[in-house]
Amino acid sequence: MNSIEEIWKTRINHHINETRSYLKYMLNDHLLFVFIFLAAGGALTYSRWLKSVSTDFPAVLIMTIVFTLILITSSVRTLLKDADIMFLLPMEHKMESYFKKAMFYSFISQSGIIAVTLILFTPLYGKVMDSNGATLLISLLLLFLMKYWNVRVSWKIDYFTEKTVKVNDLIVRLAINACGIYFIFAQQSIFFLIVLVIMALYDLYFGKVVGKKALKWEQLIVKEEGKKQSFYKLANLFTDVPKLKKQAKRRKYLDFLLKQVAYHQDHVYEYLFLRAFLRTGDYLGIMVRLTLIGSVIITFLNEQLIGNLLVILLFLFLTGIQMMSLAKHFELLELPQLYPRADQKKVASFLKIVFRILVVQVIIYSVIPLMKGNILVSGSLLAIGIGFAALFVYGYMGGRVRKT
Repeated sequence: MNSIEEIWKTRINHHINETRSYLKYMLNDHLLFVFIFLAAGGALTYSRWLKSVSTDFPAVLIMTIVFTLILITSSVRTLLKDADIMFLLPMEHKMESYFKKAMFYSFISQSGIIAVTLILFTPLYGKVMDSNGATLLISLLLLFLMKYWNVRVSWKIDYFTEKTVKVNDLIVRLAINACGIYFIFAQQSIFFLIVLVIMALYDLYFGKVVGKKALKWEQLIVKEEGKKQSFYKLANLFTDVPKLKKQAKRRKYLDFLLKQVAYHQDHVYEYLFLRAFLRTGDYLGIMVRLTLIGSVIITFLNEQLIGNLLVILLFLFLTGIQMMSLAKHFELLELPQLYPRADQKKVASFLKIVFRILVVQVIIYSVIPLMKGNILVSGSLLAIGIGFAALFVYGYMGGRVRKT
């Protein structure tokens, strides 16, 4: 048993130290300055918006949706490695304490976002509901309870490999979480107690079912590796991550965009960077997600120029920063060096592609106010957004890429 304890201690210490080492690069002075600036602007816009919010605003419904999405993503960080399937599999019967610690660590590490999100919603919640410090504290504790339940159930579902079980569990937990969170914020204690009983029965049911099953080591290892790679992708935006594994996916329906690049030796890297952007999920997926999130926020900002502008600048900055690693995507590829002028055009090609990506985002964002009939706001956002994209790409990003 002592050897199992030592394995957990060694792995959790290595995990924490590795995370800290990358956070040093991620939370640099420039990024902190930008976040402080955006936080100050966001807080000002938020406070002004709150003054216009009526008491019948669906704050409870919005909070229910947000917290449901946070809780449903609960999972257990097992810190397992590929070799464990050979060396730890025979000791599965002794691994109970290891996985209990993993579950507790997962609960603690994933609970911070609940507290932060509740703090952000507190002014809005106080505007539409009769609440005080005690109410908010009880709500937070109940959310933590639901979080722990989600972590427990998520771990038990990992004993299954059938997709139908996982999909059914997702649907059921989505409904239970939504009901429970709604009753918490609506201050409906009796209904929440009913949900609590359902949660307990659901947990007991799967506890009995998985008691007869063995751990799915392959599945757990793949899942843990996926979480590691997600963090490495984020860290890779700020520094080189040797352990990052890159994957490409053929998207034939986007080939028409590649055909827009002129067939010439000066455009070697322009073609390669555009191809990497379109076929690597890290880049295209990030751009699509950030564009969708930004568009949804702008849709609900009631045509406020300053508020819309802050959102656009924030999401342009986030998208641009996420594209930084694209500059090093072909760092180890020697083939382009066969073209006489390819290397000379590498930085310019990269900046050109990123600028076009940000311009597409600006156009999408500016269309939303236009659809509402506000031509002035739409035109202002388009002009300022393109101007910011040009300064950010050819000024800030260009300087950083040339230094590296």
